[in-house]
Amino acid sequence: MRLVLSPLCRAAALLSLTAPLCAQWDLRLELPRPTGQSLPQTLISGTGQLVAGDFDTGKGFIATVNRRILQVGPLLKLEGGLEYSQFKADGNLLAGSAVQGTQLKQQGVGVGVGAQVWVPFVGIAGEIGLIQRFQRYTFDTAGASSRMDLSRTWLRVGARWRIPSVLVHPYVAASYQQPVSKDRPVKLSSASDLAAYFTAQGSGQEFERMWTFGVGVAF
Repeated sequence: MRLVLSPLCRAAALLSLTAPLCAQWDLRLELPRPTGQSLPQTLISGTGQLVAGDFDTGKGFIATVNRRILQVGPLLKLEGGLEYSQFKADGNLLAGSAVQGTQLKQQGVGVGVGAQVWVPFVGIAGEIGLIQRFQRYTFDTAGASSRMDLSRTWLRVGARWRIPSVLVHPYVAASYQQPVSKDRPVKLSSASDLAAYFTAQGSGQEFERMWTFGVGVAF
């Protein structure tokens, strides 16, 4: 038995396949779950542990505006975008027997480029891209605060599912992200280095990975 589709049905099927790719603009809001690097298990020779601790999974948001750059056939879409992001995590610093509260925060803007590969007829796409983030770094603990500007390239791998619609194309999305390169925590060798430890945190204590979950709309 041969199934014959009417011209109207064929047009509807084609529209369902290509509708998300016809969109020029893409607005997305994501909630990240970033994880900070563990504070170093720092020892002073002959005296035992000086500094230890870790960060809990943090919170924040990522707001992104993307625009289509190029469409290759019905299944591949390339786009570029701008974002504003804020990541935050709380933790503890252990110095001897004293426990001090800490907070790590990075906020700023980013420029990204990415690709979407769509699975026909099901409204699902895989995503991969790079984001160059320019963020103001703040690390607060034990009455000391460090601030500096960071520039890091992040890799984003994700997926989205388009909710069926006609005029606009809402969707839900999830992704995994991590910096392409990052600095490791500073190592101390003497008690006199402790003050320098807080200053050095600006280049040594960063977020190393995160999952994001969000919603968006393409039009």
